[in-house]
Amino acid sequence: MDIIFAALILIALIGIYVGFYLLNQKTKPPEGCEIPDDFLSCGGCKSSTCLVKTKPKTGDNHDK
Repeated sequence: MDIIFAALILIALIGIYVGFYLLNQKTKPPEGCEIPDDFLSCGGCKSSTCLVKTKPKTGDNHDK
């Protein structure tokens, strides 16, 4: 009985996590927090290894 109860709690926690993840994907960023197209004036951080700067644009994944 303890194993079934523990499994139900684990399934519920995973379900809550997935639900909040999907809700977060639908949420738009606040105004002023958009990812810039030109990173020359990016003042968010001074990191040379910033992953946002190397993130490919969605929709431009094919060769022309």
